Amino acid sequence: MSSQRSLNFSWLVKMAWRDSRRNRSRLMLFVSSIILGIAAMVAIYSLGDNMSHEVDRQAASLLGADLMIGTGKQVSPAIQKMVDSLGDRRSEQRMFPSMIYFSKSNKTRLVQVRALSGDFPYYGILETVPATAGKSFRNGQAALVDQTMMLQYEANVGDTIKIGNVSFVIAGTLINAPGQTGLSASVAPPVYIPLQYLE
Repeated sequence: MSSQRSLNFSWLVKMAWRDSRRNRSRLMLFVSSIILGIAAMVAIYSLGDNMSHEVDRQAASLLGADLMIGTGKQVSPAIQKMVDSLGDRRSEQRMFPSMIYFSKSNKTRLVQVRALSGDFPYYGILETVPATAGKSFRNGQAALVDQTMMLQYEANVGDTIKIGNVSFVIAGTLINAPGQTGLSASVAPPVYIPLQYLE
């Protein structure tokens, strides 16, 4: 039975090859198209798989933490209880748009204030100049100001900014932070302050 099938298959191949004599160029075009199509599909799936793997691998450093819970309203006691059960190593960040006042240049700018407590980020770093400012700003009434604004308003480390009625000393220039996107930073650049001075 198997020998008969192999004979039938070889006969089919021979007949197909004989029948294609007049249109071999068209046959080669079809075969080439099929090969290229399969190769393109394999390449696309491979790229998608690699991208997915890379995003999974770098998710923690992009986010800066293992888990992020966000809400636009007051946290309910039930949610707070659940968050408290996750462990002691956590941070709180409150974000809101506000105008800041540069004392030196006497100018104002819309920013996104990020009031931060805890040791965030847990993966990656707050890239700052000077390098120590990413940690030291938490110890006093200090702020990290986006590098674009520092240049735009000719501000320097040690200058003063005002958010509402509270003054902050610029502890450093913020170069990059986990979870920061270029679009949001261009509309309302981030300014980090310690959470304790928000309250």
